Amino acid sequence: MRLLAPLLAACLSLAPSVASLRAEALRVAGSDLLAGPFQKDLETFAERNDLSIAFELKGSRLGLEALQQGKADFALLVFGAQDPRPGPEYSSAVIGYLASVVVVPASVSLTQINYAQLAGVFGASEVSSYRRWSEIGVLGEWAPRSISAMALRRSTGLSLDLFRHSVLQKPELKPTVAMLESPEEAYARLRGEEGGIAILPSAPPENLGLKVLLVAKGSGDVAYPPTAENLHTGDYPMRLAVHVVFRKGEAGRFAPLLRHMLADETAPVFAASGVTPLPVQARNQLVFDLETK
Repeated sequence: MRLLAPLLAACLSLAPSVASLRAEALRVAGSDLLAGPFQKDLETFAERNDLSIAFELKGSRLGLEALQQGKADFALLVFGAQDPRPGPEYSSAVIGYLASVVVVPASVSLTQINYAQLAGVFGASEVSSYRRWSEIGVLGEWAPRSISAMALRRSTGLSLDLFRHSVLQKPELKPTVAMLESPEEAYARLRGEEGGIAILPSAPPENLGLKVLLVAKGSGDVAYPPTAENLHTGDYPMRLAVHVVFRKGEAGRFAPLLRHMLADETAPVFAASGVTPLPVQARNQLVFDLETK
């Protein structure tokens, strides 16, 4: 009960802000990666609760500029290593993660892979170049086969760019890497006779005969799966955080929306947008923490 009490108190203290959202439209800017199922869910939530929300999800850089210029009240942003960050007058919190995951057929006798091996499979300008499964430790019937490498085009999201800038010394891919239009196309290729290895934004459905490899930075490092917990702690290395950003002291105004985004029932909507939500305990803690921002 002592753990639930502060969370309940925070939610109760934020409750009056529903009226302020009704009084004027909340302008939400940010990443175009969230302009699909996630935006539709927020629109449905707003309509159900008689709230007024206007969306301009055209990119994180434009979203931050809109926030800084007073053209947006609330932003959902993804920051690359070189991207500008909000100033000290803003509150920022991580609400989920984008990831690059490594998927292979379940019959491949491989459970983990490291950055150097991935670079040798996908990179055009790396120290090593791997062409056959045996060269990255695969045994059995797959060992003598050529590795068919594939990834999704940039138009589908950030999984390829995240992989390239995390793993490769130079961002160029081998010309043999197949560029695909959707995860579903990758699933079909992976399940075919040729098989292969794919860089995707999330794990495939469990019933497809595919598996996700654990990833380690170095050959001597521990390899981790891309679970919500490992993304949140940073143990899984290929990730980018999705931030919610607003001016300090305005959390109460956005409370209904924040609580909805961090609710358990919204987690599948994150997944449909290619975002892994925070672990349950971290989401609950964030609801409480945002009350003081």
